[in-house]
Amino acid sequence: MPQDSEPSSPHSSWQESLRTVLPYTQIGMTFAIIVAAGTLAGHWADNHFGTTPWLLLVGALLGIAVGFYHFFKAVL
Repeated sequence: MPQDSEPSSPHSSWQESLRTVLPYTQIGMTFAIIVAAGTLAGHWADNHFGTTPWLLLVGALLGIAVGFYHFFKAVL
């Protein structure tokens, strides 16, 4: 008896899962990069101006704020 449909291959299921997860992974990586960039900029500014640890904290908080802004903009 011939079959009307072919069984789905495991590769198509894997590819479909990647297509589903990839946008969320991209949002998470962007958030992490933005926070790291703000923290590194604050660390550099602290070393340059001798204001340890204040500009590091400002840079980290600014990075977190911008990261959350980007996150909510992408999700909503």
